[in-house]
Amino acid sequence: MITSVADTSQDRIEREIQIDAPMERVFRLVSEPGWFIGDGDPGKTTTTREGDVFVVEFPPYGRFPILPVKSDAPHYVSFRGGDDPARPLVEGTSTLVEFFLSERDGGTLLRVVESGFAALYPRAERRASAIEGNVEGWEIQLVFAKQDAESGRGE
Repeated sequence: MITSVADTSQDRIEREIQIDAPMERVFRLVSEPGWFIGDGDPGKTTTTREGDVFVVEFPPYGRFPILPVKSDAPHYVSFRGGDDPARPLVEGTSTLVEFFLSERDGGTLLRVVESGFAALYPRAERRASAIEGNVEGWEIQLVFAKQDAESGRGE
């Protein structure tokens, strides 16, 4: 089950899910740049590296730049993500996506926090639309992460 954490600032999304898999396995999955882009079928995306930035191509939706920011295996990893490969991935032009992992109930609690919507989308209606779309997206992606980690896919 996916749990949400309320945030009235309209700047961040928080979701978490319990995964019945070792933390190291879950970390291997979530530390792959751009794993969270797509429909769960990795064969439909192509990832290339352009300097420090990974670009995930997901037809017909486009190209999505992902910049690894920080990693503290197996507890934390973060990325900056945007929607325009030509723009630098910094605060104000991208969101910060953070994954927090902790051991719980013989498995792994995976929490995602995506922040930076207020600076990226100053207009309230555009920001609300982006947050709404990403809330739905995270709920889908966390289910994919659970399925992949629990099945051992990619090992």
